[in-house]
Amino acid sequence: MNKNKLLPLILSVAICTFNGAAYAEDTADKDIADNDKYEMHIGEKNKDLYELQLEYLSSSPFTERRDIRNYNVHLFKKGKQVHALSMYYGLTFTRATGYNIPRGIAYDSNGVGVGPAMMMRWEKRLSGKLHGSIDFTGSLMFYNKAHPYDGRAYGFLWRVGPRLTWKYDGDNSFSVGYSVSHFSNGLRRHNPGYNTAGISIGLSHEF
Repeated sequence: MNKNKLLPLILSVAICTFNGAAYAEDTADKDIADNDKYEMHIGEKNKDLYELQLEYLSSSPFTERRDIRNYNVHLFKKGKQVHALSMYYGLTFTRATGYNIPRGIAYDSNGVGVGPAMMMRWEKRLSGKLHGSIDFTGSLMFYNKAHPYDGRAYGFLWRVGPRLTWKYDGDNSFSVGYSVSHFSNGLRRHNPGYNTAGISIGLSHEF
């Protein structure tokens, strides 16, 4: 074969081989990237945030003829969030101790209660990992007996107050809150409610 024809032929074969190898490599890289994206997509799932609050509340100066303390445990799961406003749903457990003192006589108002709860939280980042919020909670409580004395075996526990939260990593946080609360059965007649105030600590984790 003429050398003048052989050289272009060799060059053409080399160029085709190089282009084919480059195309194959690009295709393989694209397939790997697509597979990684697919696996990440399959592996991803929306995490659920749960928050546990341990709380102590005692009678406030605005409550007359009652000396009652609440030891509460609130367990919440985060629901919908719109901008800075979040909704939480969960349960409240309480151990109430103390006295109702109508007509100058102290009557035992101890009780144990549990019921569904809902919390609305407005939250804003203050600095770095520190966040501040205002929490408003409503719990429908069912007790093992009338609470307080001469009341009903059910009632509503309302509380509101500020909270500081330290989000120390992506899944966990620690918080401290202060709240004022009101408990009553919601009836117009014979409603021996009471007011309390106190502090709580909270732990949250995303699963």
